[in-house]
Amino acid sequence: MKIGVTILAAGSSKRMGNQNKLLLLVNNKPILYILCKSVLKADINQVVLVTGYQKKKIENVLPNGIDTIVHNDHWKKGMMSSIHVGISNLQHDIDANMIILGDMPLIKTNTINSIICAFKNKKGKYIVYPTYNNIQANPVIFPKKFFPEILYLKGDYGPKQILKKYSSKALGFPINSDEVILDCDTAENFSSLRTKLINNVKA
Repeated sequence: MKIGVTILAAGSSKRMGNQNKLLLLVNNKPILYILCKSVLKADINQVVLVTGYQKKKIENVLPNGIDTIVHNDHWKKGMMSSIHVGISNLQHDIDANMIILGDMPLIKTNTINSIICAFKNKKGKYIVYPTYNNIQANPVIFPKKFFPEILYLKGDYGPKQILKKYSSKALGFPINSDEVILDCDTAENFSSLRTKLINNVKA
C-alpha cells in the first residue's frame, strides 16, 4: 500500500501580519523546514509540497528529498485549491494521501507513522485522523476512493465536508500529544511553538 503526503505551504499568513509564518525561524531553521524533515523520515512513498504565496522564498528553505514541488497559481482561492494541486500531482499508484499543514512543526515522524499504521490496519478503507482529548486534529489521511469527491470541494476549510459526510468510514486515532492541534496562525501561536521546539517538548 503506497502512501502519499501533500504538504500545504501556499497561504499568505494573513493573521501573522507582514510575516510569512512558514519562514519564521526556530534554532535558525524555518518552521516549514522542520516539518518537512519530520515528514521525509516517515514511512511514505511520495511527498508533494504545494507553494503559492512567496513561492521562491518557500522553495529556498526546503530540505532535499521532496519528490514534487508544485506551484498553485490559484492559492488565493483557499486551501482546497492547494489540496487539488497536491492530489493531482500524486503518482498514479498512490493508494492514499495524507494532508499536512505546513505550519505544524511539532508533528513528529513517529506520529505520522502511527497514523499511517492505523490506516493500513484498516486495510486502507477508512479515513484516519488523529485526536487529542477527543478533539479532531491533523494530519488526515484519505483513501484514494475519496479523491474524486475531494476535487469537487472549494474554499479555505480543507476537506471537512468529506469527514462529516462519511463519518461511518472515518477513524479517530488518539494521540497523547498536543502536536496534532497546535499550528502557527498568530504571533502568540509561534511563541508557544518556538518554546516547545527549543525545549524539545512535544507533549
